[in-house]
Amino acid sequence: MKYLRIYPLSETAIVLAWENDINHAIHSAIQAFYKWLLQYPFDGLVEMVPAYHTLTIFYQPRPDFSIFSLVQTCWEQYAFEVQQTVLEPSKIVLIPVCYDAAFGPDLEAIAQIHGITTEKVIEIHQNTVYNVYMMGFLPGFPYLGVVDSSIATPRKSSPRALVEAGSVGIAGHQTGIYPLDSPGGWQIIGRTPLRLFDREKEQPFLFKTGDQVQFYSISKEAYLQLLPPKKDPINAHPKVQKPDIVVVKPGVFSTIQDQGRFGFLAYGVPNSGAMDLQAHHCANALLGNEQDAATIECTMGGLSLVFYKDIAIVVTGAGTALLNKLPIAYYHKTIVFAGDTLEIKFNNQGLRTYIAVHGGFDGATIMGSQSVCHKVGIGQILLPNMPLYVGTRSSSAPKEIRQHWLIPIWSKIKKIRILQGPEFDWMTIESQRAFFDQNYTLSNRCDRMGLHLQGEMLHLSGQEALRSTAVTQGTIQLTPSGQLIVLMSDCQTTGGYPRVGQVVAVDLPILAQAIPGESIHFQYITYDEAQSLYRSQQAMIDALFH
Repeated sequence: MKYLRIYPLSETAIVLAWENDINHAIHSAIQAFYKWLLQYPFDGLVEMVPAYHTLTIFYQPRPDFSIFSLVQTCWEQYAFEVQQTVLEPSKIVLIPVCYDAAFGPDLEAIAQIHGITTEKVIEIHQNTVYNVYMMGFLPGFPYLGVVDSSIATPRKSSPRALVEAGSVGIAGHQTGIYPLDSPGGWQIIGRTPLRLFDREKEQPFLFKTGDQVQFYSISKEAYLQLLPPKKDPINAHPKVQKPDIVVVKPGVFSTIQDQGRFGFLAYGVPNSGAMDLQAHHCANALLGNEQDAATIECTMGGLSLVFYKDIAIVVTGAGTALLNKLPIAYYHKTIVFAGDTLEIKFNNQGLRTYIAVHGGFDGATIMGSQSVCHKVGIGQILLPNMPLYVGTRSSSAPKEIRQHWLIPIWSKIKKIRILQGPEFDWMTIESQRAFFDQNYTLSNRCDRMGLHLQGEMLHLSGQEALRSTAVTQGTIQLTPSGQLIVLMSDCQTTGGYPRVGQVVAVDLPILAQAIPGESIHFQYITYDEAQSLYRSQQAMIDALFH
């Protein structure tokens, strides 16, 4: 079964789309090509996200190939070879579930809706072998199908503020398991004691897309016996000697970030990394650090650090920096001495400040990155009295930052260049015009996951339903309220809201520094223009570190 359409999601991602349906034939076709590409990756392939009816391919652009032609060539080669290829059979994972009323608050309601007993709901739920069609929403969250029509039940009209880790739910013809404590709107019918996501393991995930799952009942006593102890977020450093730096005050929200975590989108793990990669890269380059050395990202100031060793630092991004109560220059190397105190103040010119030390910050590496993703329990936000250590991630002489490399971010109305999203045409003609004509106000609901915008309500022209599919940093979603969300560094890996736009990568630092109450205006550019801007940006980054 060949894909029906190929289209760009961003400058670094394209999507192969099949018929907009959930069925075994489409699932098998996506899985077969996905596994083939894993076995025979093209040069520049970064990672992939298989979903219900799409396969999204993330790649590193190069000037010597067209990604569309390259993927089409891969497909043709796959189609020629697939007749001689025998895929490994899907692994069946058996999941114990306690369907006790204490763990299944919606079980009785589902039984009443369908006019059957709770025992019959449990029996039907267990008698199906489910496919793992995709993973997303949270790390290790499996979207399983297909649920029998006799117990298929829509999501709750109002989601719960907290669904416990291990909860098993039904949403329409889908069933799934929450790997972490989270808000959620699925109908909860039971809970498993198994841990779906263990960040400390070499293989952190219980499932992968393409597996099969079958549930079986256990008692409440068996559940409690099998339940593993809860784990605290990791960021503690194994060193016990005197720290190099200590956090006096952590500020509003401060974390350790590097370029991000890659290779795990297919399992629902966000890329994370510095929100303003431009400021992050500049800080490291000015010290001669490696490109991926970790920095501190401080949001809205309030951070205070005391140093216990002499070292060179650089502060970039927004805010005001005070060393021993005296201001220091941004984008310049400063030598600090043991006993010195650095303070970061918010100054209404931007939201985020970056602090780099020579050698980078040395902390726990989880799935290949030090980046903290607080919402999924990866790493730890900075806390009072937290010790910090300096690493050895310096590799070259310090670089100078040319003025043209710095994108102006302090304008009152931030003009953001975007691509039209895959579902842009789903909006009415009037809303398509309003999308570009109006200024949006950044609401107070803005964090590392996404920015909520306020503006004239936008409307869809029909009742099209988008199957959950891959999203990425910069994806602009149209919510049922008619308002927009721009996804950012800690965003979920898949989503079901229409993707009506995509912020180009070079303008993401501007959004990262946007302050609630500021205005944002979208400007359309073509895919070719976005690709050209991206390649120029990458060339400047390469010049900083090579």
